[in-house]
Amino acid sequence: MPHIRLLAVAAACLFAAAPGAVSFRNEQMKFARVRNAAKDKDETLKQLFGSKGLSYPPKAILLRAFKKEAVLELWVENSSGSYVLARNYSICATSGILGPKRRIGDGQVPEGFYELDWFNPQSNFFLSLHVSYPNAADRTLGSKQNPGGDIFLHGNCVTIGCIPITDHGIKEVYWLAVLA
Repeated sequence: MPHIRLLAVAAACLFAAAPGAVSFRNEQMKFARVRNAAKDKDETLKQLFGSKGLSYPPKAILLRAFKKEAVLELWVENSSGSYVLARNYSICATSGILGPKRRIGDGQVPEGFYELDWFNPQSNFFLSLHVSYPNAADRTLGSKQNPGGDIFLHGNCVTIGCIPITDHGIKEVYWLAVLA
């Protein structure tokens, strides 16, 4: 039985932008790395989605990370509201052991349900998406002084508690998160 160790969700925007407002996508496209990701991966992703019978761009994506198996799964919402497994990415470096993150500096990858709550197009690790650690359970069970933070899904293959999936992998995931 596989161990589900992290679930991060990037959901579609639930509000409409004000008239004349610059879209999130347009804001992201101001950054060279995001433009490069879109140029390098958009056609590949369109073909992948077409082969799976999925609409492109996606309305919502869901990511599941498995620590023990070192795999990140990309799930995409289909037209009926169900999710379809679209692709797996190898987690290319790990730190810590199986078990939850409880305090700053423990090298652990959090375990639980999280959102990808902000985008870093100028990351030291190519592109990165912030994981909303700590969640309510982490705040209850973890260190009261400092449970830690700054957990990201990112490129490059180094980590002390993050989820690295290579620069090629993060280009796809980041671009899909921008589109969703």
